[in-house]
Amino acid sequence: MPKLSPGAGRPSTGRQYRCTMLTHIADKNTMAASTPIPNNPSTGKAWTRNELLTELEVERKRNSERTSGIVSWSEQVSNVQARWRIHLKEWTILTHQVYELGRECRVFTETRLLASTSTSLTRSN
Repeated sequence: MPKLSPGAGRPSTGRQYRCTMLTHIADKNTMAASTPIPNNPSTGKAWTRNELLTELEVERKRNSERTSGIVSWSEQVSNVQARWRIHLKEWTILTHQVYELGRECRVFTETRLLASTSTSLTRSN
């Protein structure tokens, strides 16, 4: 389990959540082999271990410098925007999967219906 950053007893903020998530990503024991590592937003490429650790230290420093547990409005807005982007991405994936499921069900049903119809027709002849 990763060590808690200074100020971990304060109410959770978006930055602390991001810091915690970076900790989990950096800890290779917490991720399954099939789980893709998200891309580094600044480079657009997969995170390297050193980049993750560097970003983790930056986030820890930001959290320790915060004098109060109050999250500024700009941080709240950016947090909501980031969460909304994630929601839209997940919603797009969900609608695509539901569409594909419907298509597969139609194909399966039509195939079964045609197979049962042709079987009943050959039996009646």
